[in-house]
Amino acid sequence: MPKAIRWTAAGISGNLCNMQNPPPPTRFDPDRLPRLLDLVGPTEAGNFLVQLDQDLSVCARSIAKATDRLDWTALREASHVLISLAGSAGALALQAMAEDLNAAANARNMTAIADLSAALAPDLDRLIAVVRATPNPFAGPG
Repeated sequence: MPKAIRWTAAGISGNLCNMQNPPPPTRFDPDRLPRLLDLVGPTEAGNFLVQLDQDLSVCARSIAKATDRLDWTALREASHVLISLAGSAGALALQAMAEDLNAAANARNMTAIADLSAALAPDLDRLIAVVRATPNPFAGPG
């Protein structure tokens, strides 16, 4: 792992304990996002962080709208995407809730949908905040 990535992994872990930085989602693995940035590489890490932020934000909006309308197809699609994004970024509890939301959407369980959508929203907001606060480990100072 490049030195910049090791610093980022440590920085994410340490910075999340600082009250000036966003609190992490429940059961957050702070090493996953830096490993993912390492895989993406120096030329695309910045773009990747922007795209991850956008994709997570779309999931949040889609789940909220689909829950209000009981749009089963949109709930299945958004929860399926969120399973992958949350797991890749290290939000393990959010990933599990997205899996449960997907199962509830497939079963058309209205009660579970309402409960799960409300339960996962704070963790999804925290993950978005963490992604937005994550610096590109390959960018130079300043």
